[in-house]
Amino acid sequence: MASDYGLNWTDLGIIDSNGIWVMAYLDNGITVLAALDDHVYRSTDYGATWTDLGVFTSNHIVPIAYLGNGIAILGDYDGHVYRSTDYGASWTDLGLISSSATAIDRQIWVMVNLGGGITVMGDHGGHIYRSTDYGASWSDLGVVTSSAIRSMVYLGNGITMVGEGNKHIWRSMDYGITWSDLGTTLSIIYSMASLGNGIGIMGDAGGRIYRSTDYGANWSNLGVITNTYIIYCMAYLGKGIAIFGDAGGYVYRSTDFGATWSNLGVISSGSIYGMAYLSRGVAILGDEYGHVYRSASVIAHRHHPTIPTEPNRGKELSRMGSL
Repeated sequence: MASDYGLNWTDLGIIDSNGIWVMAYLDNGITVLAALDDHVYRSTDYGATWTDLGVFTSNHIVPIAYLGNGIAILGDYDGHVYRSTDYGASWTDLGLISSSATAIDRQIWVMVNLGGGITVMGDHGGHIYRSTDYGASWSDLGVVTSSAIRSMVYLGNGITMVGEGNKHIWRSMDYGITWSDLGTTLSIIYSMASLGNGIGIMGDAGGRIYRSTDYGANWSNLGVITNTYIIYCMAYLGKGIAIFGDAGGYVYRSTDFGATWSNLGVISSGSIYGMAYLSRGVAILGDEYGHVYRSASVIAHRHHPTIPTEPNRGKELSRMGSL
C-alpha cells in the first residue's frame, strides 16, 4: 500500500494518562516520546506500539533531539540533560547543564542537531548552550535572547533559527556560535521546521505561518492559517509535504513546501503538542490527553540496530545575509 504522509490519522489510544509534550525519531523504526508526568516511552515499530521506560528525570521533559549514530539527548525543567547512546533504550544524567540563576530560568525548552556532533539548546533564561561532541559536554554561550527561548530549527549550511518569548527571531550562520537579532514577529513563535533547500516555516501563537526560502534571511507572513490560534508543533515529511498541529486539535497539511495549507479537520480532542516524522511515510502526533495518533499505511518492521562510528564533521560555509 502507498504511504500516507500525514493525510489520514488513527488514534492509538491513551499511551499515558497525562499530556504528551515531545516526540523524536531515532532511525531504524525507533521513536521516543515524553509525557507530562515525566515518563519516557519508546517504540521500535514505527510508533505502532509503545513501552514505558519509566521516570528518570526529576521534572518535565520538553525537548528531545536525535544526534545520529544511536545518540539522543533530552532536557528537563531542572536544567539537566540526559543522554542515550543506544537508541533511547537507556539514559545517563549528565547533571545540571543550565547555568541560569533561577529555577524557572533553568528550564530547558529546545534543542536541535546541527550535524557532525554539533548541538545547540536554549533555556527559559535566554541562554544558549552548544556541544561539539554529540551532547557529551556543553559550553554556555551566555544570555543571547531577551527572554525565554521557545523554538529552534536548523536550516542547513550552518544556519540556525531561534524564536523567543518577546517575539524576536534570532539567526546564527556559524553553527550556533554567534547570533543576530532579525526583529520581531506578530506573536510568539512556538514551532519551526526545515523543509530543505533553504526553505523554513514558523508557526506563532496567533495561528500564523511564516515562510522563508533563503535560509531564514527573510520571512513572508502567510497570514492566519488556523483560527484556533497557537501552533505548537510542525514536521516535515519529505516530498514537499509538511504538517502542523494547533491548540484546537486541528492538523493542517501542505504539499507545496509550506506555501499553501489544507485543513484536515479535528484530529485530536485536545491541543497537539508534539509531532514527528518516522520515515516511510509514517508520522505521529501526541496531544494534551496522552493520546498518540499515527498516519501510516505501511508495514513497520522491527530493527535491532548497532551504533556506528561517529563521523567527522564536514565544514560548510554560508553566504546568507541578515533580514
